[in-house]
Amino acid sequence: MRHLRTLAAALLLLLGVGCANHPASAPIPVPGQLNPFDAYAFRVLYDAQAALSAFSADVQSGKVPAATVKVPLNQAITDYNAAETTYKVWRATGGSTATSATAPVTAALTKVQSDITTIAGGAQ
Repeated sequence: MRHLRTLAAALLLLLGVGCANHPASAPIPVPGQLNPFDAYAFRVLYDAQAALSAFSADVQSGKVPAATVKVPLNQAITDYNAAETTYKVWRATGGSTATSATAPVTAALTKVQSDITTIAGGAQ
């Protein structure tokens, strides 16, 4: 349980929660990134995949009762797969940073982040 709370807290920190008194640092480039949004989306998906793998491992090992997180975990995995597909389509079409182009990716990433927060809350 403590592991899940720590993982959820770390994920939130990695996903942009910061101190208002400190200016944002320059993003670290991701090798092969098309633009900063591409790097952001890649990192969110990477972190989400790690969180979902950790939650799944905790369920399989019995650290977290399956009944507690099974439904939200399955939903998060489905939403992760949809977000990954949306991201891949966006990237394959050139990775435009126009709001109309990034909106579907942003919405999908936000949904996955919300799902992970729900799982972390249910696993406590």
